[in-house]
Amino acid sequence: MNKIVYIIPGFMEKVQDKRYDKVNEFFLNKGFKIIKIKISWKYKTMSDYVEEFIKQFNQHNIEDEIYLLGFSFWAIISFIASTQFQIKAQLLCSLSPYFKEDLPFIRKAWKDYFWTRRVNNFNWISFNKLSKNVKCKTYIFYWTNEWPEVEKRAKDANKKILNNTIIRIEWAKHDLWQEVYYNEINKIISKL
Repeated sequence: MNKIVYIIPGFMEKVQDKRYDKVNEFFLNKGFKIIKIKISWKYKTMSDYVEEFIKQFNQHNIEDEIYLLGFSFWAIISFIASTQFQIKAQLLCSLSPYFKEDLPFIRKAWKDYFWTRRVNNFNWISFNKLSKNVKCKTYIFYWTNEWPEVEKRAKDANKKILNNTIIRIEWAKHDLWQEVYYNEINKIISKL
């Protein structure tokens, strides 16, 4: 049996980007095998991203322990995938508030940034419905200097995902690559 972590790159990023080196190092030091997911971001919707992830979700044996790590937009991919597969645990870092239930409260500028077709696709992704199917241990990270919508999404996830731990990080903003963020993630990885 192996411990395997799937790392999904951030929006418009690649896992090979240097900024992922430290997180990769944390997992490698704990004996994890890392599977780096490649996502084609341009002109696609969240449903497309999830489908792309699922096509790459077969690089392990059935007895392996599977973990997922996602930040912000890519945490949505992790969350959705965790409802479809047997996952040991997932780390949802600054889970983006782009679910059907969030859209009425999302700033217009955020919607404009993500393209109409992509935003329309979010209307089909219900957090309330999906959260009932999450069976794995879920760690929900959010920071004290997040946008209020992200904090609201984290607190709602804390209420609706049964087996979870919510972690509030002081003095951090919406940026996984801060030392304080790395430290909190490393604490959890050390316990996995």
